[in-house]
Amino acid sequence: MHAWRTAAAAASMAILVLIGGTSPVAARGAAAPDPSAPATVPAGQGAAEGHVEAGKSGSDADASAVIRCEGQVQRPHNSTHVPGTINVVVTVSCTAPVPEITTRAALYKNGQLVNQSALRTQRNTRSGQNNAAVRCSSGNYRGWMYFKVVFPPGYQPPTGSGNGLGQEVPISC
Repeated sequence: MHAWRTAAAAASMAILVLIGGTSPVAARGAAAPDPSAPATVPAGQGAAEGHVEAGKSGSDADASAVIRCEGQVQRPHNSTHVPGTINVVVTVSCTAPVPEITTRAALYKNGQLVNQSALRTQRNTRSGQNNAAVRCSSGNYRGWMYFKVVFPPGYQPPTGSGNGLGQEVPISC
């Protein structure tokens, strides 16, 4: 069982590196990258949302001792809460409570960054969210998210992060 958990942990780390999650270097405390949205949507970048996970270490740990957190970028839309604006909401959902979830949302119009939120940290929760909004102007909009999760003590890796883009949608005002 221990060999299986070790192989599963190594495979999870490789997947996290591929999707923009925590690398083994970042997990050991190297400087974290700037969680700001890029100024333009990277060329050829399709919709991609990420996930991070951590497992409880020790001989008594099993598959149920894994916490998985998934990030989602919702579709940009005309806001119903603040008329005359376009809004995008980003969410993170975890399978168990974690000490911290930090999120940032950004909104692109026609491939150019038009607004991003401040970092928002929510504590002792299994979910988090953030949003970005701009005054309505017709165009093609797309959301982006960054998220970081701090896992409970005893879980490896201790933190995980990811980012991703949502679908591009045309919006008329």
